[in-house]
Amino acid sequence: MLSKKKIILILIVILLLIMGIAAFKVKKPNPIAAASSSKVSVKEYQVDSVEKNPIITYKASLEASEEGTVSSKVSGKVVQIMFENSQFVSQGDPLLQLDDQDIKNNIASSESKLTASQISLEKIQLNIENAQRSYDRTKALFDHEAASQVDLENAQTTLKNAQTDLESTKANINSAQIDLNNLKSTLSNTTITAPISGVMDEKTVDLGQYVNTGVVLGKVKQIAPIDAVIEVNQNDIGSLAIGQSVKVKVGDNEVKEYQGTIKSIDPSADPASRVIKCKIEVDNKDQSLKPGIYATVEIESTQKAETIAIPTQALTGNEGNYSVLVDEKGVAHKHTVTIGTITNGNVEVKSGLSKGDNVIMTNVNTLQDGDEVTVVKE
Repeated sequence: MLSKKKIILILIVILLLIMGIAAFKVKKPNPIAAASSSKVSVKEYQVDSVEKNPIITYKASLEASEEGTVSSKVSGKVVQIMFENSQFVSQGDPLLQLDDQDIKNNIASSESKLTASQISLEKIQLNIENAQRSYDRTKALFDHEAASQVDLENAQTTLKNAQTDLESTKANINSAQIDLNNLKSTLSNTTITAPISGVMDEKTVDLGQYVNTGVVLGKVKQIAPIDAVIEVNQNDIGSLAIGQSVKVKVGDNEVKEYQGTIKSIDPSADPASRVIKCKIEVDNKDQSLKPGIYATVEIESTQKAETIAIPTQALTGNEGNYSVLVDEKGVAHKHTVTIGTITNGNVEVKSGLSKGDNVIMTNVNTLQDGDEVTVVKE
């Protein structure tokens, strides 16, 4: 018969065995549960194509909508400069003053000579009147045989000489008046004015400089409005029309968007490059846009085309290196994509996806290429 101690020992061993078996059952992994827990639950979006007017993007250069050249009509020394670059001027505003003292002296001399000629003209007119009366008297006497032929001829010669002097003096006066007018015009041209309203640029003149006729001394540029100039491929020109609204974007880090209107389209293409120049007018009331700045012009084509768009939340990466994850038979696979415009929470995908692809929408920042996924229904 077993002793009490042996019975207790057997019971302890049996208890330990039971506990060990229970622990083993708890620790033993459930292959079905393990497989299920390794899959990541995701939501998906099935790619479909939509019809839209594609956006055509062009590189543009900003140019003044109108440009006026500042130059002198006369030669002279610059004695005053009344403008600086970037200064706004109105048409007719004085910009430069040339030395005009010699011209003023010549005007005074010309006016004095003109006055003398006019006084001389008055005397000649009196001489003509006297010569005319003398001739008339001599002719009357000659007709009554009271004066000789010689007397008549002398009276006639005196009259003709007085008339010749009158015509000569009138011609001199007329010439002097023309010279005086020219001098006054030259005097007015010593003040160089703005040819148009706009912003001063390209100043090339200094105080005391002697300038010659026609030399460019600066430019006035009309920049409100300002033109964005693009070159359009001959195949795309059918998508553009004068008066069409476009978007003009300026800046790299901090992009600013402006509304523009197609102003002109050249009637012919460049024979070498086969591109057609197009000008887009931008209001630019605050004159923040300057000539020479590069911009991007976005024009909505008038010809519809099919395109693919997905929600922006499916997109990962950064500029030039975007990607999405596509569910391919329960496995996430990374697809590199090229994107276009972003509107209303959707991004256009130009390459990297096909119609019918199941794009993963959630957990895109934690999933890795090759991870298993399971779709959660909405």
